[in-house]
Amino acid sequence: MAAAYGVRVELADLGDWAAVTLVAEYDPDGPVIRVNARAASAAFDHAVAHELYHHREAIGEIARIADRAQRERAADAFADELVRAR
Repeated sequence: MAAAYGVRVELADLGDWAAVTLVAEYDPDGPVIRVNARAASAAFDHAVAHELYHHREAIGEIARIADRAQRERAADAFADELVRAR
């Protein structure tokens, strides 16, 4: 799906985030999704799908939810559904 959107997916060292682990990030300037090599595991597909939700926001395919917590929950729900459908 990422390829269909023209989004690259890379493994990268996303650094140390103290008490939390950053699993993945979306960079609209690529566009690229970087999955943290330190956290890459069975959650890889879910992390990519979650960041694809943010890409869809960035390109205007879906409306961006103003509240960050709600936006992240929506991205997780999208990822859950996409991974389950595979």
